[in-house]
Formats: sequence, structure tokens, C-alpha cells
Amino acid sequence: MSFLIDPPLLVLSGLFIYFGGRKLGWDRHAKIVVGVAIVLIFIIFSSLLYADIFRSVFPFFTGMSGSEFMLHSNITGITKEDVPTAVVIFLFILYPVWLFAGYAAALLISKRRRVSKEVNSIWNVKSRIDRGPSEFAVARDPDAQKCVRDAVASLGGIERFVKSGDRVFIKVNICGGVPEVKGTFTSTEVVDEIVDLVRGVGGVPFIGDADMIWNKFWQVATDSGWVEWAKKKDVRLVNLSDTKIVNFDFGEDSVIGTDRVSKEVVDAQVIISVPTMKTHLLTGVTLGMKNMYGTFPEVDKAKYHRMKIEEVIYEVNKAFTPNLVIIDGSIGSEAIGPLSSRPMDFQTIIASNDVVCADSIASQLMGYDPMEVEHLRIAQERGLGDASQKYDLELLPYSHDSGKDGKWDRPEPKVKDFYNWGIELILKLPGWSTLFNVGADFFLYDMARLPVFRYLTPALLKLLNDAANLLLKSQGDTEKDRVRRRNNFFVVLLLAEASLFGFYMDGYLMRSLFFDLNYLLVIVISILAAIRMKTRNLLALILSSVLVSFVVEHTITSDGIVTYSGSSGPSLFVVTGWALFMISILGISDLLSQWLARLRIFEKIKRWRSLPFVATLAAFALFFYLEGYFEVAGRGVLLMYAVMALLGLLYSNRCSIDWNTSLMVVSTAVGGYMELLGTFAGLWSYSLTDTMPIFITLAWAINSGTVHGIVSLAGIDLSSLTAKCSAEDRMPKCFKMGLHH
Repeated sequence: MSFLIDPPLLVLSGLFIYFGGRKLGWDRHAKIVVGVAIVLIFIIFSSLLYADIFRSVFPFFTGMSGSEFMLHSNITGITKEDVPTAVVIFLFILYPVWLFAGYAAALLISKRRRVSKEVNSIWNVKSRIDRGPSEFAVARDPDAQKCVRDAVASLGGIERFVKSGDRVFIKVNICGGVPEVKGTFTSTEVVDEIVDLVRGVGGVPFIGDADMIWNKFWQVATDSGWVEWAKKKDVRLVNLSDTKIVNFDFGEDSVIGTDRVSKEVVDAQVIISVPTMKTHLLTGVTLGMKNMYGTFPEVDKAKYHRMKIEEVIYEVNKAFTPNLVIIDGSIGSEAIGPLSSRPMDFQTIIASNDVVCADSIASQLMGYDPMEVEHLRIAQERGLGDASQKYDLELLPYSHDSGKDGKWDRPEPKVKDFYNWGIELILKLPGWSTLFNVGADFFLYDMARLPVFRYLTPALLKLLNDAANLLLKSQGDTEKDRVRRRNNFFVVLLLAEASLFGFYMDGYLMRSLFFDLNYLLVIVISILAAIRMKTRNLLALILSSVLVSFVVEHTITSDGIVTYSGSSGPSLFVVTGWALFMISILGISDLLSQWLARLRIFEKIKRWRSLPFVATLAAFALFFYLEGYFEVAGRGVLLMYAVMALLGLLYSNRCSIDWNTSLMVVSTAVGGYMELLGTFAGLWSYSLTDTMPIFITLAWAINSGTVHGIVSLAGIDLSSLTAKCSAEDRMPKCFKMGLHH
């Protein structure tokens, strides 16, 4: 790792996350987690090198200090003293930018692969017909499907729009919503009825939407129930961003010019726009016209805002005018749409052969004057449709219980102004369109209306909730559970007291306040983990940890690899400290493994169970050799590590890849961190270097694999941490044969 080598490696990592993630089936959440993990690894390891905590042991760069390697002083002539701290911090801040650059490059490459050289125009659109006079129908009923049938029947029936054999594209709003909040995306119940109507006259329906910067189609479609519904309904569900892409000439006078569109939209013989009925912070409302804006396969939506989004909405509807619009107001969403909106059971469906007319009527039901919605005003003035028709709320079959007819909560004007100002400012700055894409529709609003946490995006809330749910998972509250927790608490308390006594006897107390505080934190984490464990598992872990620690510490101290300042070998503090570390590592690994299982990062390679341990073992062996310890280690040390490697391999081969990854990562992080603090505090030292060798950090992963491997020989599954759950019900699943003892 160095300031010259890291950037290209991070760019390659970004390329891997995109292409590898697609191959492995990673969703957006998983890609973010992997990306953050990679950046953190680079920053932490490179920081330790720059701080001269690690020395360079890489081929061709041996004999250099960590900072000399980071700056390539042998080539550049620059030393650590020549570089201001602010510059170093700035270089580290750029690390996530390099990774994002690689991901963005992969995205661009992927898009270009899918883009055909074929150029289409308005004359190639197969769905264009003369719609005739504008007509609309408003239906209200608690039964949304009845509303759809009644509204379409009022327009002359579906056969007016669909003929036998027609390919019917039903444009729904999936990616513009929050999966957990009904009313922010089109209802499957409404589309279910539309599909039946289309099939009833011999049409061939397919459903589609396109990726957005914050929401990717397949993940959102899965989370909101669309994928499951489509399978049951046996209807084709399409991500327009993954289809064949063609260039489309919107005309000389268009603000868009020539841009990319999905061939599916061009070739559809009938287009039915089925938006959900909701407010929008930027455009006022998001209905039939705004729904067609969602057909653009381009993830980079910033360019459309530079063109003026209201004009773009008009242009895309001019080119791909829906034959039929069915606005889903069964459950709408008001206030700060599209993402921070509030669901409302509106029980209303609006249908029309004119998208402008449909949006005009829906706007009035929401409380807007259609002429204050800019894209409706533009469409009316340029003759795309009729926004002049007025709707008398008295014509509704019944009034809404909450009195919301014509009185929806709308985005506050000041916030809307700030939002627009923020977008205009960002898009004027060179290269800042990417920031706009990442910020998208919610961050500017969050900045305008504190407290921020009230409007946190669902993705961030999901991350926070995942951690909380895993930590606070119910453990049962029977008398047996309470006794178990109490017993485990006292077991760990006795272990901690023994460790603290040994800590004092070795003369380590107050040697380093920072180490002392972190060691107390380990004890606290151990207690929290222990009260979630089966007592048998806890005792097995402690006994195995004490055994392995005694063997390991005795062997490496006898060979002089490690020297303790307070003792000549494995003291009471060392062996009990190991046990506390192992309990902490187990507790954190349990939470991490469940999270990884939810992310399904390793779903496509789950058979490669031992890969995390093998990779860690290979890295351990490499640095053990490069740092010179292989040459000075005696046969006892080599034999010990060989046996530990075998035990770890056997154990890892019987566990899930999620569990093995978690155990390796947490062991390396926790063990390496405490080793580093102990080195700084002068509690121990190493024979060949003044700084901490890298192999000793990786050794903690091998230690954990050995401890767990020994316990597994007794038929005890340490991954089954929670006492209430049976091992078969938990992730990861290990040692099913041993679970029934």
C-alpha cells in the first residue's frame, strides 16, 4: 500500500465491485458494505504504514520504513518530514473517490456495451395513435381493483386501447418509492387487475421501470413484493436499464436532443402509465407524466435537471405518449414526496386516454391548480393534452374520511425553493453532478429541515436497524433464561476479576490509560456476549481458549518471538485475557455473520466455505516469511502453527462462508487492535522489529479458528450463540451432527 499504488488498486476494486457484484448477485446494500470495507482496509493499513507502526516487507521494497514506502522516498526523494499533515489527510480522503471512480467507470463501460448504434425517432414509436377527444373517469371505492374496472369501463373498456396480440408496456413506479412505505410505489393490487384486463382481450402485458441513483430496480422490486407478485402472476418484469438501449432523436427543437432509451419502450404497441398518486418536492406532483420520465434507462439523472426537468418531462411524454393512464390513488402519499412522504388511504383511481388530463384531474383532487404544475402548464400550452378540465369534488361517490379531498399536505414553499436553489448551485460546479446523483431527492431536503434524523433515508435507517435488531434480538424471558444469563454473567465476572488481578500482578496497571480503558471495554463486550450464550458453549469456549493460549504463548515466548515485560511466559493475565478476547470476538462475529447472511454477498460462492480462512492463512504465512520470522522460528513454532492451520481448516469447512468471514475479520480487527495498543504501552515486544509485525495481527484469526476447532471436536457449535434459538434456525449453520448432543 502506498500513495502511488493505492489509487489504481482502489480503482480496480471499484471495477470489481460493479462487475463482480453483478456476477455474485450483490444488491446495492451489499455493494456499499463491500466498498466501505475495502476503503477502510486501505486507509487503516496505509495509515499504520505511514505512522511507521508497520515496516515495509514487500518484495523490492524491503528495508524501508512504512512512511518511506508510502511516499516511495527511494524514487520521489520525498520524506515524511517534507509532507504537511493536511496533505496526507487529503490523500486519505481521496481513497473513497478512487474506488467510486472505478465503479463509475465500470458503469459507463457496461452502458456502452448495451447501447446499440441504432438511432430511432418519434416515427419508430409503435404505440403512437390518434387518441381522440380527452376523456377521464374518477372511481372511488375501498376495493382498488373494482375502482380500476369501473374507471376503465367508463372510458369504453380496455378493448378500446388494447387489441389481441398487442405488446402492452405497463409503466409502473417502483424505483421512485420506499419499499417499506405503501403509497410511495404503485400497488401490485392495481396492476394485477390491469394485467387481467389486458389478457382478457388477448394482449401481452409486461411491467417495467428503470434504475435510479439511490434505488436499483431489482432490489427495490424484491423488497416491495413486485418480484414475488410477477412470478405468481406469470408476467414479465423488466428493468429498462438492463434492456437493449438505442439512441433516440427527440427532435431538433427538443431540450434533450438525442439520448438513450430502452428499445422495449420504442417497440411497445400500447403504453399504459400507472403511477402512484403523490406529491413531489421538486415538481409539485408526480403522476402520469412524471412516471414516463422514469423510462429513461440512464442512472445519471443530473443531466436532465441541467436541461430543466419540467421540459424533459414534457419531451418524453411527447415522444412516448401513454395510450392509457391509470393513476393509482388507492393509497397515495402526501407531504414531502417522493421519498419522505406520508401514506394516505385515498381509495381513488383516475383513468384517462390523455396523460395531461389525467394529471390535471389528480392534481385538483390533491389541491393543486394544474397551471401551477409547470410541466402540466407546458403540456397544455403546447397542445400535448388538455389540462383545462375542471373537476367538482362534489362528484366523488363519497368524501374522504379525513377531509383530504383537495387538501393534501404539500411541500413547504421555502423548502422547495431551497431544494431548487441547491440543485442549481450544485449543477453549476464542474464535476458536481455526481454529488447531485448521490444526494438525489432527499439530502437537500434534510439539510433544509432539521433535525436531520427525522428525514433520514430508508437505506441509512436500514443499516441502523439491522445492527439494533441483531443486538436486541429476543432471548426469552423464562425463569430458565434468567438463571442462565445470571450464571453466565458471574462466570465472565470471575474471569474478568482473575484477568484484572493478573494484569495488576504483571505490573501493567496504569502503564497506559488508553490500553486500560480498551481492556475494560473488552470485558464489557464479553459480558454482553456471554449473557446471550448457552452456558455450555461459554464454558467450552473459555476452556478451549485457556488451553490454546497456554500452548501458543508458551511456544512463541520460548522461541523468543514475543517477550512480555511483566512475565517470562503465559501468565494469569495472558490466558484469561485470551478467553475474554475470544468471547468478545465470538459476540461481534455472531452479529456480523447474521448481517452478512442478510446481505447475501456470498450467495453465489457459498460452497467456498473455507475461502476466508484459507485466504487469511495464506496472508499469515506470507508475512510470517517476509518479516523474517520463518527463519528464526523453531520446529515447535512451525509444528504448532501447522496443527492450528489444520484445525482451522477442518472447522471452517463445516461452517458457512458468512460465519467464517465474520470470524476472520473480527478476530484480525480486535486481536490486531489490542496487540497494537499493548505494543505502544510496552507490555510486550517482538524479536525482529521495534514495531508490531503484520503476521501477529493475522495470527489472531488462526487462533480463533483453532479455539473453535477444538470445541467443535466435542460436538459443540460456538456459532450457535443465542440460547433461545436452536442451531438449525440460525445463521450460520455448523456441525448439524453435533447439535443434537
